[in-house]
Amino acid sequence: VALDKRAAESIIGFRAGADELLGTADDQFLRTLAELDALFFLGPVNLGKIQTYAISEGFVPASLPAPSCEPEVIDAVEQCLRFTEAAAGIAQNAQQGWFGVAPFKDDLLPSCLLANDPAYPSADFFTDAGLVGFFDPQLGYQGLLCELSSNPVCERGVASLAVRSQPECLARFSPSLELDDPGIDPATLASWEAELGEINSACFDTCDYSLRVYSYEAGMAPTLFGDTMEATLPLSPLGFQGAWFSAGTSDQLPVGGNPGLFLGTVLDDLGLSGESFDVGIAGDEIPCPNCNIFYDSFVLLFRDAQTIVAFDNETFWDG
Repeated sequence: VALDKRAAESIIGFRAGADELLGTADDQFLRTLAELDALFFLGPVNLGKIQTYAISEGFVPASLPAPSCEPEVIDAVEQCLRFTEAAAGIAQNAQQGWFGVAPFKDDLLPSCLLANDPAYPSADFFTDAGLVGFFDPQLGYQGLLCELSSNPVCERGVASLAVRSQPECLARFSPSLELDDPGIDPATLASWEAELGEINSACFDTCDYSLRVYSYEAGMAPTLFGDTMEATLPLSPLGFQGAWFSAGTSDQLPVGGNPGLFLGTVLDDLGLSGESFDVGIAGDEIPCPNCNIFYDSFVLLFRDAQTIVAFDNETFWDG
């Protein structure tokens, strides 16, 4: 294991008991990670060596509970994805006709679930969260489990939990975003159509607003904006040719006046008023003779409600 000599002697001394001899009646056993951590000269570095050795040598319990992705691990992965998404920032993809923008979940997920990626440093998340800053975040998850879960979970050991939780968590956080019909009442849809008709008429044929609402499976959370825009923009009635993406101010409607009031009504009808949301904006300018056509899609992402509201607008200017 290559432990520091002082840490190894501390473990041996505990095991030997009062008579300081191994193999006698007063020998003791370390039953929890907390007991091990409390010994003299253990701590993050030496615990990390023990954990790495246990994983590499396959020292795991023979009998494991049913495979699952523990809620504490789910929470940690979600927080890690949000952390790395913010750290990575927004990068417009220059490929013509492709709507996605970085970061994508399949970019960030390996860093948050498998191993730290210097480009998306999840190790920083665990350090900031008060966990051991190991470069293998799986060890960090188990530290979180032992802080938040019952002792029996911790007593199964870091290596055991790391080995068994990984596949189920990968399935839980599938990068693929599949949009669904939220099943909105037809009467509500009709009222929205009527209000949109009034807004568009007031523009004297210079604007054309439309609305789309989607839901997605809870297992896809947290959905990142790269995945959101790539999934929603191709379904837009606008013919984007080279959309440019930007992030709007979270929890603020991206349009004012009557369009903003309309969006407020939509959120009320969906039961989303007061819910936190993030805003993505896709814009494009389509050249035409002696005129300008602007395309704008405003995408509101309600992560907790697994709901996406897309508000599209085509604006025409006669040159």
